[in-house]
Amino acid sequence: MPLPIMLRRGTPLVSAVLLSGLLLPSASAASAASAASAASAAPKGTGELTWRPCHSVAKDWPDPDDTRTECARLRVPLDYSKPEGRKISIAVSRLKAEHAASKAPPLVYGSGGPGLVKVSAPAGVLKTGLRPLAADHDIVSMDDRGAGYSEKVDCDTEPVDDTPPTAGPKERAKAEFDDQSAYNKRCVAKDPEFVRQLTPANAARDLDAFRQALGVPQIDYYGVSFSTAVGLAYRSLFDDRVHRMWLDSVMPPVFDHSTMDGDVEATGDRDFDGFVRWLARHDAEFHLGTDKAAIVRRVTALRDELDREPRVVGEEVMNGDWVADLVTDVPSAWATSAADLIPVLEGEKPAALPRTEAAPKRRPFGFESPHGGLNALQYDAMLCNTATSATGFSEMWEALHARRAAAPATGGRYFTSECADWPVRVPPTPVTRGDSPLQLSGHLTEGITPYVWAQRAKKAAGASLLTVEDDAHSSLSGLPCVTKVLAFFRDGTTTNGTCPGVQ
Repeated sequence: MPLPIMLRRGTPLVSAVLLSGLLLPSASAASAASAASAASAAPKGTGELTWRPCHSVAKDWPDPDDTRTECARLRVPLDYSKPEGRKISIAVSRLKAEHAASKAPPLVYGSGGPGLVKVSAPAGVLKTGLRPLAADHDIVSMDDRGAGYSEKVDCDTEPVDDTPPTAGPKERAKAEFDDQSAYNKRCVAKDPEFVRQLTPANAARDLDAFRQALGVPQIDYYGVSFSTAVGLAYRSLFDDRVHRMWLDSVMPPVFDHSTMDGDVEATGDRDFDGFVRWLARHDAEFHLGTDKAAIVRRVTALRDELDREPRVVGEEVMNGDWVADLVTDVPSAWATSAADLIPVLEGEKPAALPRTEAAPKRRPFGFESPHGGLNALQYDAMLCNTATSATGFSEMWEALHARRAAAPATGGRYFTSECADWPVRVPPTPVTRGDSPLQLSGHLTEGITPYVWAQRAKKAAGASLLTVEDDAHSSLSGLPCVTKVLAFFRDGTTTNGTCPGVQ
C-alpha cells in the first residue's frame, strides 16, 4: 500500500510499505568477506546480484504464498563522493516478466515512504490495474537506504511526559518540538556519517547502481507518494537513463516544511468552506442558521474557547486542534463531523472520541530480522536533511501562528515537528527539466500530497499532468483510467487531461 508522508507526533501519515537490509548467501566467514569485497566493486551486469526467493531469506515476508519475488543484496558507497570508502547494503527485489523474451526495460515500482519497506511491493502490482505491465516488464523494487531490509540505524523513542490536558496551543507545540528535538539529536549522534547520506538524491544514486547491476541501459519508473521525490531526483541526475517515468501523488521539488504545512492546511480550508455551506443548507436539521459567515464565527469562537479551556472526554482531549481537524474533514465525513460538533457548539460534549493509535515499533535491519515497522530516523532524515525551512522553535511557531491568523478557524493546525533542531544540513539536489518522458498525476482535493505540489513539480521538471478528480492518495492504479498508465509505458502517450477518481 502506498504511503503518504509526514508525521503528526508519533502517528505516521505516510502511505507505503517498509523493509530494511540484505543477506549474503550462506557461506563461511571467509567466503562472505570475499563476497563483500567483490560486491564493493563498481556494478557490472547481473554478476553482483545473487537472487533468492524472498520468502526463503526474508524473515516475516508478508506473503508466504509469494514464491515468485526474488531478493538480493546490493553493495553501494555510503558517500558517492568517496566511492572507495565505506559501503552499505541495499535490499532489492524483482518479479520476472511473464514473457521471458521481452526486451522491455525493467519497471521500478516505488511504493512510497519514507522509512518504509518497498521490496515486497512488486507482487502487489499483480493485484492492481498495473498488472498487465508484468507481462513484458520485470517489476523491480528497492528499499531506500536507511529503511526496510536495507542497512539502517535504529533509534527507538524514549518515554516522555504527557502534555497537560489544559495546555494551550503554544505549550503543546513546544512540548512536541522538545520531544522531537531530543530524539533528533540523540539518534543522529548514533551514526552522523550515515544519517547525513539519507537523501532522495542518494536513494536515486543507489537506484542507478541497481540499474547497472541489472545490466540495462535504461529503466521505466512508476512511483507514488514519497517515491516520487526519489523519481524526480533520479531523472534530474540520470535523465538519459530513464525510458519512461510516471509519478502519482507527487512530492514538491523543494522541501520547505512551513510552506508544505500551509499547502496541506489549504486543502482542508476548501473542505471547511464546503462543510459550512452544507451546514447552512441543512439548517432544519442542525439549527445553526443559514448565514455562512455566522457559522464560521461560531466555529472560530469554539476553537479559541477550547484552546483556552480544553475539555477532556475519557482519555481524549477536545481543544482547538480538535475543532479544526473536525471541520476540515472530507465531504464523506461531514455528517459524522456535524454529529460531534453540534453538541459541543451547544455547550454539551460527545459521549466518546476515537482513540489515537500508537506509533509502530522500530525494527533492526536484515532479511533475518522481522518484517514491518517505520524507521523514524530515516523518515526524519529524508525529509529534513535537504529541507530549506527553519528548524528552530521560534521560527516554526511564528510561521504556524501566521497561518492561524490568516485563517482563524482552520489555519495553523498542522505542525511538522520532524525537523526540530535538526543537526544536519545537506544542499538539496535541484529538480531540473529533462528530455525523458515524464507523466505526473495529481489528486485534485487530497490533503496528503496536495495537488499544488504536482503543479510545482510539473513546472520544475517539465512534464505532463493528469488531474485525478478525487481526494484519495495515490489511487490511480485502482481506477479505470489506469489504462492511461498502461498506454504511457507501452507507447509513451502522455496527457494533460482529467480522470474520474474514487467515488
